[in-house]
Amino acid sequence: MDIYRVTKESPKWLFKAYDFARTDAFVFGQNIPISVEYSHDEPIGDDYKAVVIVDDNKPVAGCKVSFPFPEVGKIGRVCVIREYQRKGVGKILINEAEKWIREYGAEKIVINSQDRAQKFYEKQGYNLVPGVNPRDYEQITVDSEKDIPRGYVPAFHPQGFS
Repeated sequence: MDIYRVTKESPKWLFKAYDFARTDAFVFGQNIPISVEYSHDEPIGDDYKAVVIVDDNKPVAGCKVSFPFPEVGKIGRVCVIREYQRKGVGKILINEAEKWIREYGAEKIVINSQDRAQKFYEKQGYNLVPGVNPRDYEQITVDSEKDIPRGYVPAFHPQGFS
């Protein structure tokens, strides 16, 4: 398996490889409408980061990496194509994303995930943090995670992994 770190400067085929994995896992695997799956994507900017895994010239997994705060790394849109699920590829993907985040000096990692993946993330050493939605790390306008009000609970979803 080949692991790629994707940035704005990466070859275009790596972006397409990630989109292939997302489409297989979410659109075909979970019946998420394609218009919904890609409706929140922003243009590829200078801070774009993703990890893509290719096996035998076939894209098999990917995730996005972001830094909502200097001390916090976030892993999102984690996907493994249906054919490769439950074969250890997700663990390889998360390990590479974590390694990249640590290289940036982040002290914490949060993951934005569906409830159905809770056991997978717990096996990777993550803890479910009730009352926290990792998406809100990007929606609250503060300079540091420390500025988030104590006891803050997002209104629209009661879970998060950290």
